[in-house]
Amino acid sequence: MTKVQRVWWDYAMITLGTAITAVGINGFYVPARISDGGVSGVGIILLYLLHVPLWASLTILNVPLLWLSKKLWGSRVGLRTVYGTLMLSAMVGIIHIGPVTHNILLATVYGGLLSGVGLGMVFRARGTTGGSDVVARLLLRFLPLTMGQGMMAVDFFVISAFGIVFNPTLAMYSLIALFISSRAVDVVQEGVSYARAFTIVSQRPDIIAAKILEVMDRGVTRIGAYGEYTKEPREILYVVVTRSEVGTLKELVYSIDRTAFVVVATVHEVVGEGFRKPPVEV
Repeated sequence: MTKVQRVWWDYAMITLGTAITAVGINGFYVPARISDGGVSGVGIILLYLLHVPLWASLTILNVPLLWLSKKLWGSRVGLRTVYGTLMLSAMVGIIHIGPVTHNILLATVYGGLLSGVGLGMVFRARGTTGGSDVVARLLLRFLPLTMGQGMMAVDFFVISAFGIVFNPTLAMYSLIALFISSRAVDVVQEGVSYARAFTIVSQRPDIIAAKILEVMDRGVTRIGAYGEYTKEPREILYVVVTRSEVGTLKELVYSIDRTAFVVVATVHEVVGEGFRKPPVEV
C-alpha cells in the first residue's frame, strides 16, 4: 500500500468508524439514556435536560476543546483529529434511527460494542473523535494523576452525572457500557489474543532451541541473563507461537528439561515473519 493509498484508507476508516459509533449512540445509547462517558455522554445529558441536538452539543463542546489543546500546549491538532471530530458530529446528525431495542441490557451491550468498534477503527486510523482527553490533561495540572487516570476520572464524572440526572441504575449500566466499549476498542486496535509468548529458562537451552526450530519451525531468540539465586549465568529463550501451538511447545520443552522454568504471556498482535506482514507505508 502506497503512502497516498494509506491516507485514503485511513480517512475511509475514520468515516466508517464514526458512522458505526453514531449507530451505537443514536440506536442504543440515546433511547436507553446511557453512555460510555466522554463528550458524547455530556451531549446526551444536554439532550434530555435542555433538548439540545446531540450533533450540535458534540460540535459545541469538542471544537473549543481542540482549540484549547492548541492554545495551552501548542499541540499540533492533526487533520485526522479535526476530521474525526467533525465527522462524528455529522454522522450523529445524519444517521437517525429509533430505538433498536427496549431492553436496557441489550442496549448497553450492543451500544458498547458498536461504540467501541467504531472508535477502535478511528484510533487505528490514527484519528480521534473528541477532546475529552484535553479535560483529562487539565486535571493533571492540579492533581497527581496519570493520563489514564485522568481519562478515567472524566468518564467517572460523566457517568456519575447520569446517576444524578437520571437514576443510579442507568449510571451502573453506563459503567457496563464503558467496560464493553473499552474492550472492543482494544480488540480492534490490538487484535484478538491469538498468540502466546514463551519465556523459557532452562539448563539445556541449546537442545530446546534446536528442537523448536526443527519440530515447530518457529524462530527463537536467546537472551543472556544471570541467576541471582544460583549465582550462575543463564540463557533465556523467547519464542512466540499461536494458541494452537501452546501445548506442543510445552510438551517439547518438558520432554527435554523437566526442571525448566516457563512463563506464558498473552500477545495481542505480532508483526513479522510467520505472522502478520508489516505495512509497506506507515
